[in-house]
Amino acid sequence: MNKTRGCFITFVILFVVVLLVVLFFALPDISTFFSPSDDDSEVADKSPVSGSKDYLFLGVDEREDLKEFKGRTDTIMIYHVSGWGKKDVLISIPRDTRVNLEGHGWNKINAAYVYGGEEMLKKEIRDVTGISIRRTMMLNFEGFKRVIDALGGVEITVDEPMHDPLSGANFDPGTYLMNGEQALAFARCRKTAGGDFDRVDRQKYLISQLISQKVNFSIIGKAPQLITILNEETRSDFTVTDLINFGAILVFSDKDIERITIPGKTATIDGISYVVVDVDEVREFLKPYLN
Repeated sequence: MNKTRGCFITFVILFVVVLLVVLFFALPDISTFFSPSDDDSEVADKSPVSGSKDYLFLGVDEREDLKEFKGRTDTIMIYHVSGWGKKDVLISIPRDTRVNLEGHGWNKINAAYVYGGEEMLKKEIRDVTGISIRRTMMLNFEGFKRVIDALGGVEITVDEPMHDPLSGANFDPGTYLMNGEQALAFARCRKTAGGDFDRVDRQKYLISQLISQKVNFSIIGKAPQLITILNEETRSDFTVTDLINFGAILVFSDKDIERITIPGKTATIDGISYVVVDVDEVREFLKPYLN
C-alpha cells in the first residue's frame, strides 16, 4: 500500500465536507444522499464535553475498480466539534498505533476495521482516547481525483522542482492547471528538501486553493455529477442535521480549527514498526482540547 496516501486524507476530508455543505445549501434534494433518519436521539453523546460531538473520518486506499471500502484504514481522524466559543479540533490517530485487539492480540489500530469493522475500531479509539464516536464517514482517493476533474481542474503554483516516481509528481517550477491525477501527485510528493514538512504545507495549499477557486455556488450546474461521485466514493451514516452542523462551522465561520496528533513513540517490536502510546498520556494531552 502506498504510504504517501494516508496523510493527505486529512485535507481531503475538509474539502469533501465543505463541498457537501455547499451542495446541501444549493440543492436541498441532496438530503437523500445521507442517512434517512434525522433523529439523533438514539445517538448518545458520550464525549467528555457537554455540547460537543465527535465524528470519525476514515481514509481507505483501494484499487480504482473497487468500491468495497474494505481493508485497513490508511487514516483515522476525529473531528471534534467543541462547545460554543471554542475551537474545533481535528485529532489524528496514527494508523500504526499499537493496540491489543480482542481475539487477535497486539496489532496496529488500522487492523481493527479488518477484524471487527467500525464497531471494533470505535471501541479501540474510545479505549485509547476516551472519545465516543457519533458518526462515521469513509473516503477514498479516487473520488478526490474525480471531483477535481469534474470541477475543471485547479490552478496550482509549483515553486521548486518536483520529480518523484513514487507519488507520480513530475513538475518544474511554474503555474499549472492540474487535473485530479496531477493534484494528487503534487500533494503526495516527498522528494523535496523539506520532506514531509513540505508535503504537509503543499497539502494545505492545495486544499485552500480548491476551496477558494471551486467551492462556491457556481458548482450548482455540476451538482448531479458531483453527487454521483461522492455517493460512489464515500460511505457515511451522517444525517442532514450533521451536515448543517458542519455547514455552520466550515462555511459561515472563520474555519479556525486546531489540528493535533495524539502523542506516541515509534518502536520496532518483533520486527514490526509501531507507534506506541500511553493511554494516560494521550488522555492528558487531549484534555485542553476537549475541555
